[in-house]
Amino acid sequence: MRPSAWPVRKYSFLVALGFAACAGAQNPIPDAGGDGRDAPSTPDTTAVEAAPSPSIDLAPDVPGAPDAPTEAAATDDAVDAHDAPVDVGVDAGPTLPARVLLYHFSTLVIDSVPAQLTFYKNVLAGWGYSTDDSVDPAKFTDDGLAAYGAVAMINTCFFPFGDGKDGAKESAALQRFVARGGGLFGTHCAAVTFQSVSPPPLYNQLFGGQEGNGFFDGTSACRKIGAHPTIDGLPETFDFAGNLDNNQVVFPTTTLTVRCKWGAAEMRDVAVSWVRTEGAGRVFYTNFGKVMADLTDPVLGAKHIVPGLAWVLRR
Repeated sequence: MRPSAWPVRKYSFLVALGFAACAGAQNPIPDAGGDGRDAPSTPDTTAVEAAPSPSIDLAPDVPGAPDAPTEAAATDDAVDAHDAPVDVGVDAGPTLPARVLLYHFSTLVIDSVPAQLTFYKNVLAGWGYSTDDSVDPAKFTDDGLAAYGAVAMINTCFFPFGDGKDGAKESAALQRFVARGGGLFGTHCAAVTFQSVSPPPLYNQLFGGQEGNGFFDGTSACRKIGAHPTIDGLPETFDFAGNLDNNQVVFPTTTLTVRCKWGAAEMRDVAVSWVRTEGAGRVFYTNFGKVMADLTDPVLGAKHIVPGLAWVLRR
């Protein structure tokens, strides 16, 4: 299933020539009031990382748009050296409500989502957090999000704010929420969104990347990259049997933490998990987590997905 394209505005982005030297730098997206939607294009699906492109002018009606992604192929060694993160543990952050919004609107039905919501509610309750689960995009206003310490986008496939909706206002409110210190956590379909929009809109810019344009069901060979609290418990390499999406783009402000090579089909080496910061807030995304078995796995769930949720909450 794939969303259809809609008319969109063209923007271009200014990217510093020296940015690529700062591997893993995590610069915030300045507060944006627009959605940053762009005309569709067909990405190079073999390239999964965003590299800066020189001397591109910034459209004046896009306040604070982040660096524009371009797609560049790289060898495994070069990719891992570039993306290796620095361990970022617990630090002092703003005092936020001990409540998490579990948001799960999706245009694709995934049968295990109700069980996944129960799983996250139980984990969060054990940490002393209350939860709300919702499919109502009206939650995404400044006042609505002020009630939460974090937002978890649970398998929000394709159009997370309503079928065919661009989510411009909701994305802008979410960006402001994270910039003020809120956490943003996303699993699987949370970045398989707005696939026909290139460069990706504000929602994907905030998450740090965009997935889609192909997927693989089978066994993939995975590896962690560098050191970070969300992967410290993982083995250096591990096999994953399940569904993984192709990666269309990763922004330069994103730090990759896990990559996997498909075991068949095109044998693509895809970005799977990553982290970034946005102002005072933290963002974690993983393409794992489509099904309950991922969450309850004693390695993948307990040592990666759950630590990702803990990290955005500064636990």
